[in-house]
Amino acid sequence: MLSLLLMLSACSSTGPVAIKKPDHSPRLVWPAAPERSRIEFVTEFRDAADLGIEKSFFRKLIELFTGGVEHSLSRPYAVAVHKNRIAIADPDAAMVHVYELDQPSYSSIDSAGDYHFESPIGVAIDGDRLFIADSKLNKVFVLNKSYDVLQVLEIFSRPTSLAFDPILQHLYISDTLAHEVHVYDYAGNYLYKIGKRGDKKAQFNYPSHLAFSNNRLLVNDTMNFRIQAFDSNGRHLQTFGKQGDASGYFTQTKGLTVDSDGHIYAADALANRVQIFNQRGEFLLEFGKSGDQPGEFHMPSGLTVWDDKIFVADSYNQRIQVFKYLKVDE
Repeated sequence: MLSLLLMLSACSSTGPVAIKKPDHSPRLVWPAAPERSRIEFVTEFRDAADLGIEKSFFRKLIELFTGGVEHSLSRPYAVAVHKNRIAIADPDAAMVHVYELDQPSYSSIDSAGDYHFESPIGVAIDGDRLFIADSKLNKVFVLNKSYDVLQVLEIFSRPTSLAFDPILQHLYISDTLAHEVHVYDYAGNYLYKIGKRGDKKAQFNYPSHLAFSNNRLLVNDTMNFRIQAFDSNGRHLQTFGKQGDASGYFTQTKGLTVDSDGHIYAADALANRVQIFNQRGEFLLEFGKSGDQPGEFHMPSGLTVWDDKIFVADSYNQRIQVFKYLKVDE
């Protein structure tokens, strides 16, 4: 197992984490030479130890008496990153894993207030708040930094994915069985919904994963085999994608995310690849194939980007893989 070299920004205690590939690992990039590399494999992790998070003496002492353990990933489905904090929804383990890289520390969250998680499937982070969607409880939980419950949102048929607008402070929630996306404000007040079932613009057929970036909400319209984009007020902007297994087409898309240059990443789970599009929805590049080696996937699901590091929830390989977007000037 590769270990991570974690370095915090020298300028700020809350700066983004810089993750470096160990020197002994061969360089793995896409596209292959002689073309200019755009994506580079960085590392992978399955548990806190892979992130260099060591147990303190007091933690070991507590676990000696309580029997508590630090958990490996069972089926990571969604991943969120904010500065030095990584949260991973793991429905098979019925918990959310949280790694605090600046402390460093690890927490496993299996409940919120009086509710014990059954299928935590969506996760998002905003500052000190952690958002968790449970698809069996049909609830979305808003927790503070101490994991106390601030709000419980519960009008859903099956909440699946979460995205947060840091400017308007809006939380977007995909309700897959209702074929809708719900929007809440910072205080947890219901604002409006987007969509209904159908195949026209602003209509969905089992929407799943969401991403918010550059004042745009991206919705994975899964069974319409397309991605739709909306502005921050819910107005439809764009639709792209068709069913198929060729490059630029979708078999079963899941996670979505966007890098600093606005490129859109979509995890195509059945094809075991991540596809990259420009802001117009034009295909640019794909990386990954079926397998369990670095840069290979078995049903990739959740995606997120932080500081141009691409985190991929490689669900059935029970790991998170980390890649880097190589900008033109790098």
